[in-house]
Amino acid sequence: VSSREECRAENEAIFRAGNEAIVRNTPGSEPMLPLICECGTGDCLERIDVTPSEYEAVRSHPARFVVSVGHQDETEKVVDEFDRYSVVEKTGVGRAVVE
Repeated sequence: VSSREECRAENEAIFRAGNEAIVRNTPGSEPMLPLICECGTGDCLERIDVTPSEYEAVRSHPARFVVSVGHQDETEKVVDEFDRYSVVEKTGVGRAVVE
């Protein structure tokens, strides 16, 4: 049986995979990527607009995710926050799951 923290991390990894598919299928000339919030809440489908370079910077670290502002959970630390989104970093058991 997975812990709540592991389940949330697995959800985040699924949303990240979906966003990576969006990135692969979006023309390089698009100024913004229409991504899905990568928070661990299974029913969150909030849209986040980020530039390709912003998303690339987040994805350069395997334990970081782009989420809607305020969507971090107690097992994450906010490493950056902007008006359109926050960047969170997984800690603890969840970090091991996503890495």
